[in-house]
Amino acid sequence: MALAVFLDNDVTVAQKGSVEQQLRSMPSVREVSLETREQAYERQKADLKDQPDLLAALKPEYMPELLHATVTDASIAEAVELVMAEADGVEDVALRIADVDPRPSRIGVIVRLESSATDQQRAAVEKAVRALPTAKSIEFEDRDAAYERLRERCQGKGDLSTQLRPQMTHESWRFEMPLNGEGSGVGDLMRLDGVDGVPLAPLAML
Repeated sequence: MALAVFLDNDVTVAQKGSVEQQLRSMPSVREVSLETREQAYERQKADLKDQPDLLAALKPEYMPELLHATVTDASIAEAVELVMAEADGVEDVALRIADVDPRPSRIGVIVRLESSATDQQRAAVEKAVRALPTAKSIEFEDRDAAYERLRERCQGKGDLSTQLRPQMTHESWRFEMPLNGEGSGVGDLMRLDGVDGVPLAPLAML
């Protein structure tokens, strides 16, 4: 799993050093590197070269510094993400599936719910998830179950299990689907009220 830790715009030198040190100390975390604002700006410019309107609005001073890393054990990647998101000086943390060859035939999908989601919003999310034609092994996980699952996976993984807290976890719908271009509908889940995010993940992370 590829991990990106986005730093606050006003992060201090001490905080930045502490975040990097904490990330490097995490089990199964490799290839940690810092991307400066200038480097992030140049990367975004290249990504947006065919979208002039977005490129014109891009300002280097608004680009965050970030730390990149690889989490080699997908089963604890979510725990690493949640713990790092609570570090001082961190704005956000994102996980994505690293490029691998051959590509897996199936992928995991996690539909995280906002803690403030209403019963009506939760019902709408469940209906949308269950309506996906290629979704299999659909399960709902509350925060307590998420914490217990992650805590068990983190046993014997250094201090990760003690750094994990129940309040860091999310309620979520979790399922798998084929990675063959037929996953239409997942993007629509991101736009539903009450949804906090829809990360894709290896099946080992579910």
